[in-house]
Amino acid sequence: MKIVYVYPKFTALAGTERVLIDKMNYLAEHEDVEVVALTYEQGNRPFVYSLSPKVLHIDLDVSFDSLKKYNQIIRVLKVKQFNILLRRKFNQLMNSLSPDIVISTTFHANIASIIANCPTSFAKILESHIDKRYIHCNDPENRQHLFNYLWSVYNMLKLSHNARKYDVLVSLHQSDANDWAGYLKTRVITNIIHLNTSGRYSSLESKRVIFAGRFAKQKGIPDLFEIWRMVAAHHADWCLELYGNGNVSELPYTEEEREKLNIHVYPANPNIFDKYLDSSLFVLTSIYEPFGLVMLEAMSCGLPVIAFDCPHGPAQIITDGVDGFLIKDRNHSFFAEKLCALIESDELRKKMGHAAVLSSQRYAAPQIMAEWMNLFKELMNKKTI
Repeated sequence: MKIVYVYPKFTALAGTERVLIDKMNYLAEHEDVEVVALTYEQGNRPFVYSLSPKVLHIDLDVSFDSLKKYNQIIRVLKVKQFNILLRRKFNQLMNSLSPDIVISTTFHANIASIIANCPTSFAKILESHIDKRYIHCNDPENRQHLFNYLWSVYNMLKLSHNARKYDVLVSLHQSDANDWAGYLKTRVITNIIHLNTSGRYSSLESKRVIFAGRFAKQKGIPDLFEIWRMVAAHHADWCLELYGNGNVSELPYTEEEREKLNIHVYPANPNIFDKYLDSSLFVLTSIYEPFGLVMLEAMSCGLPVIAFDCPHGPAQIITDGVDGFLIKDRNHSFFAEKLCALIESDELRKKMGHAAVLSSQRYAAPQIMAEWMNLFKELMNKKTI
């Protein structure tokens, strides 16, 4: 069985990149599968996470990133040229490789369209890593600028049209699967999680609370800072550390104000597990979260998690009152209250931390990848009928 994963580039310290690389590595190392990682904007840059030597990497060298130097009108014209080039290179490669299955994501409408209309015959899978209601023109951030909004409307229309040509869409939860069900068959398979395998767990004794994720509107960081202001009033000796990518200048409060509140901001860290192990609690204040793998990463290190009960990931992961707390209605005061309760009780913190480790094992690679292998075999059987 030959499987091709298509993604523009693996250069960002982000969740989708981590998940896709982990899945490719697992298939190449544990299954009788030939895996190809196909990019088109990677160039000579290294993969952000280690790729198994058993995975064949091919880059088509069509860098849409290079178009950022042009104004918007010229960029639109050149995007069309680049898409034609990408389509030609992709079709030639598929004809040469003759893959059994090709997998892409709903993030990138252009490559999803190219895969959907490729003349070579293979099974096609779309992966939904962000709910349909939050991608392209449904993303609130794309509504802030007219050009971005119009472009995202076009991409959503293109994606919706071409989704019908895929064999199946795999979503992270049933609600998103239901949203796509009018276009094509759907299947729910949760993410494979890169769990802590060090054999070490947090002592839960450091006075450190950690957040990991993009510094984007979706993550609700202004809410987190307001919550921490309440916590810091009672526990000034504790600190909040944030690790992520994004524009730090757009974060709430000045650097001086953050310092007074014992809030420290750092770039995304490739060794984030070391930071989890040196922390005592994990917090997430997302407005929406299709899954939230950082929660499970932290839980596998023994950290209780506190998160808003936003659509839809946290409720899938956290058992309220057992391995963490789910906070409804974006209630800042209640979030701060639960955070203080865990800060003030070593016994509760350690009890929940132990439960968090056990809970995280539900998402270990063998269980999740067995579901993927069943899907692959179904598609192969369908192909031979």
